[in-house]
Amino acid sequence: MQMEGKQDRAYMQAIACLPPPRAAELALLDGQQQIEEVRLRVGWPPSVRTASGEQQTVFAPVTAQELRETLSRATRYSVHSYAESLRHGFVTLGGGHRLGLCGTVAEESGQVIGVRGLSSVNLRVARQITEVDEVIRPWIGAGAMQSVLVLSPPGFGKTTLLREWVRLVSEAGHPVAVADERGEIAALLDGAPQFALGRCTDVLENCAKKQAAFMLLKTMSPELIAFDEITAPEDVEAVSLCAHCGTAVLASAHAADVDDLCRRPLYRALLELHVFERAVVITRENGKRCYRIQELEGKPCSN
Repeated sequence: MQMEGKQDRAYMQAIACLPPPRAAELALLDGQQQIEEVRLRVGWPPSVRTASGEQQTVFAPVTAQELRETLSRATRYSVHSYAESLRHGFVTLGGGHRLGLCGTVAEESGQVIGVRGLSSVNLRVARQITEVDEVIRPWIGAGAMQSVLVLSPPGFGKTTLLREWVRLVSEAGHPVAVADERGEIAALLDGAPQFALGRCTDVLENCAKKQAAFMLLKTMSPELIAFDEITAPEDVEAVSLCAHCGTAVLASAHAADVDDLCRRPLYRALLELHVFERAVVITRENGKRCYRIQELEGKPCSN
């Protein structure tokens, strides 16, 4: 697989965490097909994922030493400084890119403290994609702020859609707060977001959603609070806290559609709050992302 075309700055920025020889050869793939992920697995050539799926390259197999060096470079040779995110199996890089880790889990007192003996890594490339603006704009409207849940399987662009939704609402003059727990929505650098989020947006980064919601509601008076990926009961509590304060919520969740959402106890509890009026479902058809709206108000979830 080899592609030619205009340089993709986001991709080049993301692969800079890889050992220089590996980054140099993967840079040859930069071009017409937009690469969304780079996967390095010990003993196999690197593979890349585009909207069409995962494709293996023709390069030399990845070594364990390369993965160790990648982690060292990603953490700026200070792994202990990233202890909290490593406990969750990833490192967030400059630009909002994310390095996911697999291997042997290290535990201490029954708690995961990191991943050692790496066997594979997944480098996810973060981009600002304004092409979704025309999809979003009709759903935002000019009336009262609505609470919306973005749904898709992993890797379908939930964070990208959420980021653009925040920007459009903010640029319309509505105060928006972003609880950026993993530093992927705004990717703050010296206090400035590396992605455009609009003129009326405030960001709280690297803070658990529930605590972030409490702080933002008390200090920033947002009309809308955005969370990425509801994955735990505490996240549901954060949504509930916003609802009780009369603040709209924009959030995302891993599910194929609303019916899939209803099959999971955590998300049934989320829907039972009756906070979200709508869901935006992202699917893929013929290698392209498609978006559709589903009404949630009054949606029953059978057990």
